[in-house]
Amino acid sequence: MSKPIYDLEDRLVKFAGDVILFANELPKDKAGVHLSGQVIRSSTSAALNYGEA
Repeated sequence: MSKPIYDLEDRLVKFAGDVILFANELPKDKAGVHLSGQVIRSSTSAALNYGEA
């Protein structure tokens, strides 16, 4: 049986893309804009930090 391949960087990039799509669905009021910015920064930084390491 072969060992499954897990490409973490690809999965993190897909996660960041999915979060961006989700954030675009948040309300455009003050709280929604603030939270969408926070969640986008948080999700995209994981892929970038992993790539640097």
